Amino acid sequence: MAKGRRIRGDEMTIILARFLWRIGMGIWLGAILFFSLVVAPAIFLELPLSQASHLLIRIFPAYYAVGLWSGGLALVGSFLYAWFARERFRWILFAQSSLVWILIVYVERILSIMKRLSATSSRFAHLHGVSVMINTVMAIILLAGFFFESWVTSPPFDWNEPKGVSHIKKP
Repeated sequence: MAKGRRIRGDEMTIILARFLWRIGMGIWLGAILFFSLVVAPAIFLELPLSQASHLLIRIFPAYYAVGLWSGGLALVGSFLYAWFARERFRWILFAQSSLVWILIVYVERILSIMKRLSATSSRFAHLHGVSVMINTVMAIILLAGFFFESWVTSPPFDWNEPKGVSHIKKP
C-alpha cells in the first residue's frame, strides 16, 4: 500500500458536503432544464390547452418533489461546507441553496392553488406565469451558484490565503 497523506475527518466532511451540494443542485438544475425545454413544450404541442394543463398539474407534484429532495441535499451539503471550510465566501452557497429551497416551497404552494382552478381562468394564467418566472429565476440562481462555486473553490489564483495553507478550519 502506497504511503500518502491521510484525509482528516473535517476534510472528508468538506468533500462530502461539496458532493451533496453539487449532486443536489445538479439534479434540480437538470430537472428544470429538461422539463422547461423538452417536456412542457412537447406536451403543449401535442395536446389541447385544457388537456395539457391537466397533465402538467399531475406531473408538477413529482417535479417539485425532485426539487425539494435535491434542494434538501444541497442545503445540507452547503451548510456542512459553510461550517467546516475556510473559504471567505463559504456562506454564499448556503444562502443560495436556502433561497432556491424557499422558492421551491413557494411554487409548490402556488401549485396547490392552481389545482383548484379552471385551466382557462385568468387567475390560473396569472399563477402559471408566476410559477414560470420563479422556475426561470431558480435556474438562473442555480447556474450562478455553479459558476460561483467553481470560481471560488478552484480559482486560477488563491485570493483567500497564502499559498500552501489548507482550506480547512484550524481547531
